[in-house]
Amino acid sequence: MERVDWDKRYREGFYSGAYEAHPLLQRFWHIIPKGTVVDIAMGNGRNTLFLARKGFTVCGLDRSSEALKIAKNAMVESDQNAFFIRGDANSLPFKARSMSGVIVFYFLLRNIMEVIAGLLQKNGVLIYETFLKRQNAIDKHRNPDFLLEDGELISCFRNLDPLFYEETLSVVQGKKRAIAKFVGRKK
Repeated sequence: MERVDWDKRYREGFYSGAYEAHPLLQRFWHIIPKGTVVDIAMGNGRNTLFLARKGFTVCGLDRSSEALKIAKNAMVESDQNAFFIRGDANSLPFKARSMSGVIVFYFLLRNIMEVIAGLLQKNGVLIYETFLKRQNAIDKHRNPDFLLEDGELISCFRNLDPLFYEETLSVVQGKKRAIAKFVGRKK
């Protein structure tokens, strides 16, 4: 398995410039029931803080202490309902059926997909977006273990009611991206 030094990437500014919440979250945040949301592999915290500013209690989880520092530095006084946990997504520290929402952007561990869906309370909403394997044909090579087959994302969450699903080839900040987007509700 490819080992990435996430702290080094964040220290060196690899992810700088990404300050606004992902467009998929901006489009669908309002359908998440009020309550607690977890942002798995939150990165710089932009999605965590976006939801906190919308009145949700949000837990951002990331394994990088540098990412957590960046997120904490981006907080303002009104972000008191955002908190951050340093942890590994392989061992999610949350109880089943404890979240009104789960958000995941550009992160993939197939072995926890069922656990992710299991975190949702009844009527809870999952918003998930990540790269497809087609990405390797249009951009630098990425480990295919962390890229989705076409149609795979929606099939991982068959126990959720799909509210939106799309696979697209788009240009984001001048870079081509082959991505899958899913929004689903727990029955």
